Amino acid sequence: MWDLNRAERKALGAALVLVGVSLISRTLLAPEPGRVHGLETIDPATDLEGIEGEVVAALTREQRAQTPLADGEQIDVNRAPADELRRLPGVGPSLAEALIEERERAPFSGPADLERVAGVGEVTARRLAPHLRFERGAPRSAPAPAPAASVSTACPPGGARIDLNRASPAQLESLSGIGPALAARIIEDRSENGPFEAPEAVTRVRGIGARTLARFRERVCTGVR
Repeated sequence: MWDLNRAERKALGAALVLVGVSLISRTLLAPEPGRVHGLETIDPATDLEGIEGEVVAALTREQRAQTPLADGEQIDVNRAPADELRRLPGVGPSLAEALIEERERAPFSGPADLERVAGVGEVTARRLAPHLRFERGAPRSAPAPAPAASVSTACPPGGARIDLNRASPAQLESLSGIGPALAARIIEDRSENGPFEAPEAVTRVRGIGARTLARFRERVCTGVR
């Protein structure tokens, strides 16, 4: 039995709830029983690995969300993911998502801009101000095309492997150990920080380490966006 403290037990419970909701959703949206095509291609071991990856990722996010800010630590409100924003005093899941939704419309340039978010008034904005940075960062639109001479041939023709720099969420989720959250994080990272130069570079994404990469390394490649 794991020796978990109260916060860790709470985080684990939240992670299991998330996975449970995901499994129930998949069941409700599944085709009529007896008419599932390609069922023989399902690998139980791989499927369980994927669920394990989702649980670990959810648990890691929840633990991070409950980690108090260190003295003097600030969070970039224009770039931080939801679990980082939840570390701010008084910011819960709903407010974190509202902040992200609003900054997608227009980046925040100072504490007063936070009042554009429903539920954030002058007092709340003033309380959060010491803990925030307002870096606008790179635009979220697609980066300028690379010169033709630098195009990579790392990905074989015919789509034999999944290109980490072009893959859709569904393609990324087909990789062992990658659930919806990590797929979204991969896409966000390549949009903000540029393409992955090699498959190993995906470990710069929070929640993906060498063990996770080893699960799908032979199925991926890295072309240039």
